[in-house]
Amino acid sequence: GILKEGAQVSHDYENPGAYPFRLIIEDPQNGCIIDTIITVRLATFPNFDNTIATADTVCSGEIFSLVGNVNTISWTGFPTVVDTVAFVGIDEMFVSSLVFDVFSEEQQIVFQDDFDRICINIEHEDFGHLIFELQCPNGSSVVLHDIGPGGAHLGEPVVLLYNETPGDIPGVGYEYCFTTSPQYGLMNETSFQFHNYTDQAGDLYFNQPYLPQGSYTPAESFQNLIGCPLNGEWTVTVEDVVTGTSGHVMGWSLFFNEDFYPDSLIFTPEIVEAKWFDQNGNELGNNPVSTSVETEVLEHFEFTFRATDNFGCQWDTTLVITVQPLPKAEIVSELEIPVCEGDSTILTVQANLIGDEIHWLYQWMIEGEELEGRIYDTIMAKQVATYMVRVTDTITGCSDFFDLAVTDQNCDLNVPNVFTPNNDGINDVFEIENLEHYPGSVMVIYNRHGKKVFEHNDYYLNWWDGSNQPEGTYYYVLTYKRQGVRKQTQGVITIIR
Repeated sequence: GILKEGAQVSHDYENPGAYPFRLIIEDPQNGCIIDTIITVRLATFPNFDNTIATADTVCSGEIFSLVGNVNTISWTGFPTVVDTVAFVGIDEMFVSSLVFDVFSEEQQIVFQDDFDRICINIEHEDFGHLIFELQCPNGSSVVLHDIGPGGAHLGEPVVLLYNETPGDIPGVGYEYCFTTSPQYGLMNETSFQFHNYTDQAGDLYFNQPYLPQGSYTPAESFQNLIGCPLNGEWTVTVEDVVTGTSGHVMGWSLFFNEDFYPDSLIFTPEIVEAKWFDQNGNELGNNPVSTSVETEVLEHFEFTFRATDNFGCQWDTTLVITVQPLPKAEIVSELEIPVCEGDSTILTVQANLIGDEIHWLYQWMIEGEELEGRIYDTIMAKQVATYMVRVTDTITGCSDFFDLAVTDQNCDLNVPNVFTPNNDGINDVFEIENLEHYPGSVMVIYNRHGKKVFEHNDYYLNWWDGSNQPEGTYYYVLTYKRQGVRKQTQGVITIIR
């Protein structure tokens, strides 16, 4: 080994494991020497399999969930894992063994919790065609999974339907474990999940049912193993009992309760903290967490899941979420709001985009109630209400709501019959109340002899003041438009000086 001297020394270890070192201390005064053996443990690297977002592409402001999953890896100073690639078919049973000799002869399974887990890394076309079985050194056995209705993949197999030479190309295996504290129930009773994948032959699979990797309840109880010695040959078998399907076993592993192992032979780091962070380093909360992001343009956002183990080591993985913008628009009214009582106005959805072609769908609502058949970008507003439209971008699938409150007011014309142009600031002109609602109104005024004394083609704020005209009675004709219809009112106006 390497000899290092001093009260404090350092050494770099490249790989996880349990490393013993010998400490020797000598007292120069009396020549006494003491030594001891100390074991330094270096944490294993975890994996983040099944760390997911409920959606990898969302709309701005849409809530999605981040679900972190950190799997610690046990380190052992003896074989606990078999790595292989073995074909499994109707005539090809997988049989493999692990032999243990690190335990004392009297150690055996007394309680079912003395058995920790067995994990099989496998891909197969249909889990319902398989039988998994584990046999201990004294011949006792437990069925981990039995045949059933099936209907879903294990892992990502290369399927015969897509490839003419099954067995030549292994797929991608997922790890399926069986334990006394499982994440799922029996395999035959677990709901399928669905995914898309490209197999190792380059074929695409869409919306394929599969069983997620994780820990499952065994078909038979682990109590079958009570009385089994730990030392000896432990054998696992995987049998395909139905013709026409196949798969591959990529390996398997077996672990007992860690209390059976000395620290120098096995340890498993424990995760003590796990949190999510956004790309700016802001903590989002514990795991899992729901969040949302707002953006006005297409952007990609990173979210980091960070875990700390009891060794003080930090590990992380990052997910990238694509956030798509919402439609940007406003509702504009043909008439100024408030409209006149009894009037209707055309409402139009106006896109707030420059240079972009839009592909939108519309659904109009009044006071939150959908209007059947109102699916265009315009609507005739005939009543006082809050009009809302849901705009959906057919390219992104993102929707947003826009609303406009349509109110009304009294627009009836109030025409006086007298005015007094004496420059006292009161009633000095022939002013018609509410005429501002009728732009382009034409006013013509005649004296009592029928002579035209005043005319204006847009009578508003340019009120007739009767200048150069004597007191007396005059006749007016006012022509205006309301809702596109030409109307006319006429009457008498008197000047009093």
